[in-house]
This record gives sequence, C-alpha cells and structure tokens, in this order.
Amino acid sequence: MELKKLLLIVLLMSTIAVAMSGCAGTGTMPTVTNSTGYPMNATDSYGRTVTITKAPERIVSLAPSNTEILFGLGLGDRVVGDTDYCNYPPEAKNKSRVGGITSVNVEKVVSLDPDLIFAASLTKKETIEKLDSMGYTVIAGDPKNASDVFKLVRLMGNVTGAQDNATRLLDSLNSSIGKITSVTSGLNESQKPGVLLVVYTDPIYVAGADSYGDDIIKMAGGRNVASGINDYGKMSTEKIMEADPDVIIVTNAEGMEAQYLYFKNASQPWMNTLSAVKNGRVYGLDSDTLSKPGPRMATAVELLAKAIHPELFE
Repeated sequence: MELKKLLLIVLLMSTIAVAMSGCAGTGTMPTVTNSTGYPMNATDSYGRTVTITKAPERIVSLAPSNTEILFGLGLGDRVVGDTDYCNYPPEAKNKSRVGGITSVNVEKVVSLDPDLIFAASLTKKETIEKLDSMGYTVIAGDPKNASDVFKLVRLMGNVTGAQDNATRLLDSLNSSIGKITSVTSGLNESQKPGVLLVVYTDPIYVAGADSYGDDIIKMAGGRNVASGINDYGKMSTEKIMEADPDVIIVTNAEGMEAQYLYFKNASQPWMNTLSAVKNGRVYGLDSDTLSKPGPRMATAVELLAKAIHPELFE
C-alpha cells in the first residue's frame, strides 16, 4: 500500500511539474503528412520529422495514456513494452516494463527491439534523442485537452495502419460523450455549478483553463472556477475561498484516500466557508479515469456529470 501510494504521488507530481515548467514538448500535436500508405512522415510534439516505413509489429509505449489508446485501437498484441504506471486495461500490466514515465530504462527498451515507440509529454527529451540517435522510430505526443486526445487517437491509428479501428473508437467516444452533452449543452450559465477539480492537496493543485480537466468539466455541465489558472497549477486557499466552488472533485485512488478526506472532512478551518463543503458536495473520483487523456474520456465525463448534476443523471 505504501509503495503504491508513493508511486501515485510521484506520477501526480511529475505531471504537475511538467505542466508548470513547460519543459516537455512544444504543446503542439503530432501531424501525419501521408496517411494513405507507407512510408509516411509524422511531425511530433518536439517538431521532429519521423518517417514510418512500414506498419509496426512491435510497439513500446512510454505513457499510460498511449497504452490505453493502443489497446483501444485493438493493438494490445503488438505492445511489447510499457511503463510501471500502465495499469489499464489489466492486460497492460502483463507487458514488459521499461521503467517510469520520466525515468525510462533505455537499455530495456532496446532489448525489446521495437519498430515504433510512442513517447509523451513526460518523456525526457534526452531520452527521445538517445533512442532517435540509435535508429529507433519515436513519436512524441503531447495532448493538452480533449481535442488533442482525438487528434492523437487518429494519428496513432494512421501510423500503425489501424485507421478503421481509430474511426470506430472515435465514433464510440463521440456517441458516449454526446449522450451527456446532449443534456448539458442546453444548460444556461446559472444552471452550471462552479466546479473545482483538485489533483493534489499538498500543496493544492487544480485543473485550470485549457487543460484536459477543464474540458471534461465543461462537457459534464460544470463551470471551472479555476479558469484563472492555466493548465494544471497551484491555487491558494484565498483564491479557492474567493471562487467558492459549488462542487469539489478530488482525484482519489487506493492508498491516497487522504487527498479526498482532506476536503471531505474540512481538515482546515477555512474549508468550512466553502459552499461545496457546507452542502456536502465534495466527491472523490478515480484519479486514473480523470487524469489519463485517452479512451476513458467518456467514462470521466459521465463520472463528473453524475457528481455535478445528480438531478439530471441517475
């Protein structure tokens, strides 16, 4: 339990550190110049032009979101390696591990002889450059929001030859999310509760504007009270009190229940002034589902919608 808690904390803080420092990638999504056949070129988030000469048969994923997309595309049997944090779907845990997200074991990756490596915003640039210099094909994707997730699914489908599966996956996502937004899109601003999505509590980090968390809040019919913060950032107690959220969502996981209870139990006197606390509207929702931009986006939106609008969603 303590080890799992430590791993979750490292993952959360690594994500926050990158968002705050802007050290990973350019913030742009990869693009493909020819998606009709091989060879094809892709320009990744670091501005690198990568040539894919054939449909990859051995793929290594360096981020949980990439792994989930690959399995969502029906390519789980081609994944030969992933990270210590790749835990969904359950089959992902049976793949060879190549280390952490920010601490990739290059030698382990090389031993798996991959045709294609999918990196992410948390992958150190020097790791990508080292693999690149060794002749390996690496594509780094950096999805910042919901729109970027759709683009990444399409790109990963294109470069792996799974275009049809990508179309089916995106259609399914659009359909599932549409069932929620068909209800929430009709709400006026006064009907949208102010929502604070907390991803870490010591100190308090929240989902701000132009983030994946911001997008799923809006799709679920909420109003992000941390819109004055860009991406994922720290929010002071004074700013939280000023925003006075109607609903507080705390990312929760086994071994990290203290994060949720910190707000649920009003651990600090100032919390008792918050409408969400006074009205019993503090919820702990699965951190994996809410924090990993990928095929579980529809589930994340549904979880949020049921918490934000219980009167609309049974």
